Amino acid sequence: MPAAKVAVRRTQADRRQGSIRKLLDAATDALIEVGYAATSVQEICARAGLSHGGLFRHFPSREALMVAVAEDVSRQMLETYRRKFELLRTREEPLELSMRLTREACRSRLNQAWYELAMAARTSTPLRKALAPLAASYYAAIGRLARELLPDLSALLGDSFDVFVDTIIAVFDGESVQRFVLKKPAVEDKRLELLLSLTRLALSGVR
Repeated sequence: MPAAKVAVRRTQADRRQGSIRKLLDAATDALIEVGYAATSVQEICARAGLSHGGLFRHFPSREALMVAVAEDVSRQMLETYRRKFELLRTREEPLELSMRLTREACRSRLNQAWYELAMAARTSTPLRKALAPLAASYYAAIGRLARELLPDLSALLGDSFDVFVDTIIAVFDGESVQRFVLKKPAVEDKRLELLLSLTRLALSGVR
């Protein structure tokens, strides 16, 4: 194949990926800044600098774009968590580091897009059905990452490890949602300390 044709195809692919990236970033920012209800096709296109046709050229529906946003956000969240954990794993005790980073991840700006989608899915059957497989895959990936980063704890807890990970996430998810309207820093810090203390106490009985 002539080099010129290859270059054209690459350029077209680059443009396509560039447009998709603009749409994902625009939709994510809109979810975070104005909420799901206001994240309309018009809002997304205005932020991305693309036409409605440009959006529907890559995504068949608004819901399809929302699912792609959820997938993109989950990938970024996992990559960020891994990077931070590996950077700090020699400086902090693994259990405490994992809990602190989980709380930080739940509070992150990016994770607010997930909260918006999850809350919207409560009353939107199409969105809920579309997100359910992705959510299951995301939490399975979280479990695999946790087992990789905390192998000793995973071996110690066995089948209970997944429940442990899910419980810690549920606690910090709830705390993060509460912080949208009421922040209690002193209580939040004590909550982290209490979770660590209770976990260490429970682990001492398992060993």
